[in-house]
Amino acid sequence: MKMRSTVTLTIVALATTASRLSLSSAYSPISLSTKSKLSQTPPIELYQFLASPANWPKIVASSSSVESPDNTKTVDLSRPLRQGQSVNEIFGLPPLFPLSVTWQCVKSVPPTNTKKGRLEFYSVNGVPGIATRCKMNFDIDAVNRNNNEGSNLSLEMEYEPQSPLAVLATPILTVDNALALKVLLPSVLLESSDTTVPLDKFRSLMGSLYGVAGLAHAYDLLFGGSQLLVAAGAPPFESLPLQGQALAILWCLVGPLSFIKSRFGGNIADLGLILYGGVEIGGAFAIRSGYGAGELDPFVNAIVVQGIVGLAWLYSSTKKTE
Repeated sequence: MKMRSTVTLTIVALATTASRLSLSSAYSPISLSTKSKLSQTPPIELYQFLASPANWPKIVASSSSVESPDNTKTVDLSRPLRQGQSVNEIFGLPPLFPLSVTWQCVKSVPPTNTKKGRLEFYSVNGVPGIATRCKMNFDIDAVNRNNNEGSNLSLEMEYEPQSPLAVLATPILTVDNALALKVLLPSVLLESSDTTVPLDKFRSLMGSLYGVAGLAHAYDLLFGGSQLLVAAGAPPFESLPLQGQALAILWCLVGPLSFIKSRFGGNIADLGLILYGGVEIGGAFAIRSGYGAGELDPFVNAIVVQGIVGLAWLYSSTKKTE
């Protein structure tokens, strides 16, 4: 994964920088906190996913793999760890810069309709020479306990630095945790869930299509001679007035924005689709009002396309879960 390589290469660079620093031998414990809301994932499903170490490399960019301690097969890492069981997590950039930490599950409480769930992992030795007494705690609670559908997730990490590297790596770990909980975790859960409703699949599909469309439109405007604008009756991008150029840029940007919103599902994803459709229809109306219909009527074409998208949304919303 390119993103994982970027994170780990940054850690290597920090190690080189840290070796040149002369800091005090005593470091204060460092605490990191990250929160996320997963509106489509029930608390018990989220708990089971996070309690199973085999899932960690799927959502943590810096995590390479997990294995049973001492290479034994006594622990099934694809299932939730029980209290007292341990797992080795390999991260960094193996085999060039391998790092590992042995986590022990010290608390595992599944969420219920009346109380939140909690997972606690602890490593007294941490990463030798870099950090010790590492803690990783998850709190999982229902967004609304009346229906128990969505989840609020909180991650608290703590460690005692033993090297300047552990101090310098703090901003990287903060970004790594936020990326894991706010972006990769919702995406992986959406893709892997067998109970994903057809409407969420449609939202994800359209968000991806709009994201690609936005990038394609940007390429056409900057390098392709504005073929789509010209076909719709407008002049090339560089000949548009300032307001027209701003609207064209907005048209390109709402595609990737719709894609990002589609990763969250629910009303947020719908808002992204509506925003894209609104900008496309508004831009098409502006072209027809200012330059006529051209080879094709952009306004009618936009209405037809977005009408089909709307009908597909309605169909997906009434279709039963597969």
